[in-house]
Amino acid sequence: MALEKIIEKLENEKKVKIEELRKKREKEYEDFVAKKEKELEEWKEQQRKNLKESLNREESTLLSQLRLKYNTEKARIEAETVNRVKLLLLEKIKSLSNELYNGIWDGFVEKESVKGGEIILAKGEDKIDVDHFCKKYGLVLGKDRVEGKGGFVIQKDNLVVDLTIDTIVEELVNKNILEIAQILRGEK
Repeated sequence: MALEKIIEKLENEKKVKIEELRKKREKEYEDFVAKKEKELEEWKEQQRKNLKESLNREESTLLSQLRLKYNTEKARIEAETVNRVKLLLLEKIKSLSNELYNGIWDGFVEKESVKGGEIILAKGEDKIDVDHFCKKYGLVLGKDRVEGKGGFVIQKDNLVVDLTIDTIVEELVNKNILEIAQILRGEK
């Protein structure tokens, strides 16, 4: 009987040890699962953060591309409009009466205070009273023509005075480009 009690005691100790070991292993397993779940949640959060940053970068890039495309198109339209304004201005000047047209050029030549030299007409010039300018300002008509829709260039020694319509209109537009831009953008 003593042997049975020893065996029974050993059996009970074995059961207790097995139960302690089982509880220890269950605790280790629960800790392991909790750790892995925490790591998984941290990984998911990092992936969400990375995805959000990536989406924000892509959104920012797309917005920048759209702004650039918009601004490029706006600049193209503004440049096209300014060119149309220049053409309309050129047409208006060319459609003036001969008296007004020649009066404008008289004013420009007097403003430049040029006496003597060679007057070289623009290729598109067909209204200027060449005889008047040659007599009044002591100019000689040049044989060649310069590029331009109207007007002329006066050359005297090293001095060149560009009085072509193209140049005058370009200078006029450039001088008033801020105001023109404000009008085009609806700011005035």
